[in-house]
Amino acid sequence: MAVVGMMGVSFVGPGEEVERIALSLLGAGNFEPMPPEVMMSGHPLGSRIQSFKENRYDALLEKLDRLWTEAGFMVPQRPAVTNVSETPLPELSAKVEELMRMKDKWRAAGEALRKEYEAWRAILEFGNVLREIGRGFGDLPRSPYTGIAIGILTRENWRRLSETSLAAPIMAMPLSEDSVEKTVTAVIFYNNDYKEDLQKILSSVHMRPITLNPEKYGMYDNPDAVRYRMEAIESAMLNRKATAAHYISENRFELGKLYASVYAMQRVYSLCRLRGEISGMMVLSGWTPRENYSSVSAMAEREAPNTVIIAEQGSVLEKEGNKLPTLLRNWPLVRRFQEIVRLYSLPAYSERDPTFVLAVSFCLFFGFMFGDVGHGLGLLAGTCFLEKKKIMGPGIASVMKIAGTFSVLFGFLYGSVFGNEELISPLWLSPMHSVNTMLPVSIGIGVAFLTIGMCFRLWNVIREGEWGEALFSPEGLAGLLFYWLALAQVASKAAGESILGNGVFAVIMLSLFLVMVFGNGISKYFFNGKMIDEGGITHAFSIFHAMMSFVSNTASFVRLAAFALNHAGLSMTIIVLGDVIENVPGGRLFSALVLLLGHLLIVGLEGLIVFIQTLRLEYYEFFGKFYHGGGREFAPVLWDRRNSAS
Repeated sequence: MAVVGMMGVSFVGPGEEVERIALSLLGAGNFEPMPPEVMMSGHPLGSRIQSFKENRYDALLEKLDRLWTEAGFMVPQRPAVTNVSETPLPELSAKVEELMRMKDKWRAAGEALRKEYEAWRAILEFGNVLREIGRGFGDLPRSPYTGIAIGILTRENWRRLSETSLAAPIMAMPLSEDSVEKTVTAVIFYNNDYKEDLQKILSSVHMRPITLNPEKYGMYDNPDAVRYRMEAIESAMLNRKATAAHYISENRFELGKLYASVYAMQRVYSLCRLRGEISGMMVLSGWTPRENYSSVSAMAEREAPNTVIIAEQGSVLEKEGNKLPTLLRNWPLVRRFQEIVRLYSLPAYSERDPTFVLAVSFCLFFGFMFGDVGHGLGLLAGTCFLEKKKIMGPGIASVMKIAGTFSVLFGFLYGSVFGNEELISPLWLSPMHSVNTMLPVSIGIGVAFLTIGMCFRLWNVIREGEWGEALFSPEGLAGLLFYWLALAQVASKAAGESILGNGVFAVIMLSLFLVMVFGNGISKYFFNGKMIDEGGITHAFSIFHAMMSFVSNTASFVRLAAFALNHAGLSMTIIVLGDVIENVPGGRLFSALVLLLGHLLIVGLEGLIVFIQTLRLEYYEFFGKFYHGGGREFAPVLWDRRNSAS
């Protein structure tokens, strides 16, 4: 349960061998590419590496995706490929381009049929208008002084044309409107002297003109003939649309092989996107978990006998100033709380993973403050509903389900079901009747939690070799001893007997305080100045702040008892209010409504408040002691591109 150690690995060898390695790494899903310069910075060949970042197969795969989609087929998601394509890129490109030319030809023919269909539809609609006024196409003005234009344009452009017609010597009227395409078919009457200006207006509104053939006026006047023509065009459109699907069905095997080849090479070069080349050899570098290095190395030796493998420990590369990716590995239930850690920040590669402690403490804090069998079950039901409706993401939902479960468990400990403490006996205590127990328990939990945070900080500074900070600072061992001795003395006095005499206690506490005050000087003397002197005033304020933080951080955990009591009190108020309303006319109905709305309010609003307060205790009281974050998540390139960071 920690941050997984990483190895930096580089493969230098012939391109076809490195491609085979990349294909195997895709299946394993444990390799994140990095620039070769990271691994080769101190290597004699490093300055000679030429880097490439483009993926030459992206465009080919996108074109094939469009071909399958427009033909009405599901795009093959994970073609079964066990080796890289032996077909050269130019040949693959030629095959794909030939398919694209065929597809464009089909599309152009379909577009031409669509425009012809729209033209005949406009003619039918215009003919209907003429017949309503007792006229036909033969009655259209043939004078050299008048003209008619019919066309199709968008709704917005029709609005502009209508406004223009008010100030110009033209008359525009709509024939029909297509709600799907959001277009308007319109007819415009104009004076031939205004023809050139009208053409400019129609061009500005992008109207697609429909040409009327005087020789076909007789056919235009016969609506049945026009409809028959439209049906013929519609049939041709359906046949044209089926052409692509028919072609793919007839050639599915060959097209599938082509898609698989392009897909495989696209994934290979997604993994090789940060590749380099040197003297005709390909260089592929990346991060892989340390535990997987032996299998990766064995695979490379088997698949690529002429390829050289260069490996380096992640800790060494980190010391050289490189930022390593973070991969967290936790037990399944604990893993769900990684989402809470990510909300704050992912741990850096060299940082301790706090997920396990956060998972345990989060459940404890939430259950302690929101312990009730009924409300916990309500929280579980509400979370499931919100997750099903996709209002709540699966990460937070899984955390809330666990939190709801612990609310139910603490409900049994408190003997509370929807605030009623008469239905079941408490396995531990009743918050409202055990205030004197709840307060010290919540303080004790806080002390233990803060101590864990301070120990984590000690581990961090010792790992970094800052012994002066670890031993003499207010956040180090001296501060921890000062904190625990003060707590022990206060607790023993409250119990009626001091563990130390007042004089001995004062001497020890003064000694620890002086160690913290003069910690910089002591550290410089014993550890060769590894601590930086902050200056007298700044250092004094930092010690004062640390002492005050001990008090405020500990007191902050009183909220555990306070919210538990608040929850019990609010539940009791809802019950009492329901009992009072039950005595009025129709009281049972109103009482049930008050109880329902009241408990929904508790589950929703108070549940949210408790969740926020739990996060505050985690982030401020715990993470604030030792955690920095700022990590970058490990993002391996996967065979299935839908789940890949690339």
